[in-house]
Amino acid sequence: MNLVIDIGNTLTKLAWFDQGEIVESLRLEQSAPQYLIGIARKRPAEAAILSSVGTSSGDIARIWDKDLIKMIVLDHRTPLPIKLAYKTPETLGRDRIAACAGAWHLYPNIPLVVMDLGTAITIDFISADGEYPGGNISPGMNTRFRALRTFTAKLPLVEGDPCFPPYGTDTRSAIASGVQQGILYELNGYVEDFMTRFPDCKFIITGGDASFFLTRLKGPVLYIPELVLKGLNCILEYNLSRGKS
Repeated sequence: MNLVIDIGNTLTKLAWFDQGEIVESLRLEQSAPQYLIGIARKRPAEAAILSSVGTSSGDIARIWDKDLIKMIVLDHRTPLPIKLAYKTPETLGRDRIAACAGAWHLYPNIPLVVMDLGTAITIDFISADGEYPGGNISPGMNTRFRALRTFTAKLPLVEGDPCFPPYGTDTRSAIASGVQQGILYELNGYVEDFMTRFPDCKFIITGGDASFFLTRLKGPVLYIPELVLKGLNCILEYNLSRGKS
């Protein structure tokens, strides 16, 4: 049994894997080390991997290595099934690394574009030979909604609406449509661009806001929930197979 811990910008996710499949998962709003340890002890694991967008991973790992026989803390030095060609790998988000590793595990030897829609929107490319040269980052849907409320005098805070209209007929619908249509045009622009340059490219969408846009995207786009968690498990298995722990 493998345990995967992903500490993100908004939530902490835990997932237990057995033979490559998720058998249990949790979403938490806190990541205090002792709290996570208490949860993990309820379902012991033989190996674990920890990924954090912040700086808490080291503190958690120092406590957890007493409880888990094998633990990997993901960083830019961790052996990966893909090759990083990023100029500053130490600044590359762990969730982006994991999503790309998971995508490559599922669809090797073809160009891939991974679109992760969460607090931030990340667009990452993996070449047919498994090299990651880079990608782009822009504000996520709720981040854009909050920015309009925070940095304007009168605009209200609006939530996402999966039935958003093509254009607004009042202030709230104008914001909902403007933010979501803007993201949709952004994503479709990437699809059109990469399809032109790499006709055999596969597009994968994941993240909490993926369902808002999936059916409106142009071209064949594969929706893979929990891609980051699956990618982290792939990285863990890759290192276990190499004798790394």
